[in-house]
Amino acid sequence: MESGENTRQYLDEIWKKVRVQEYDRYQLEKAEENKKILRKMEIKLSCLVFGCLGFMSLILYFILGFSMEWLVMCIPAFLIGVQFFEYLSFILAKRRIYFEN
Repeated sequence: MESGENTRQYLDEIWKKVRVQEYDRYQLEKAEENKKILRKMEIKLSCLVFGCLGFMSLILYFILGFSMEWLVMCIPAFLIGVQFFEYLSFILAKRRIYFEN
């Protein structure tokens, strides 16, 4: 009788370890998937912000030519764009923490 109980306890412990490992594997897969999704979101965000700014600077370049006015308009726009991108990246980093947990 005692050997049967020991066998049952042993099997229960093994299944408990298997379930824990399965859960850990699932969490790692979920974290990797979320990491890929967030990376794609970050790439889309950077293309949107800097693509719009680049397009705007090209339009201003064709209108004004290479002049001091063009530089005075484009440099602050790019600096504001960098700050905006940094702010949105912080939001994405915070979202990454929430997704992984």
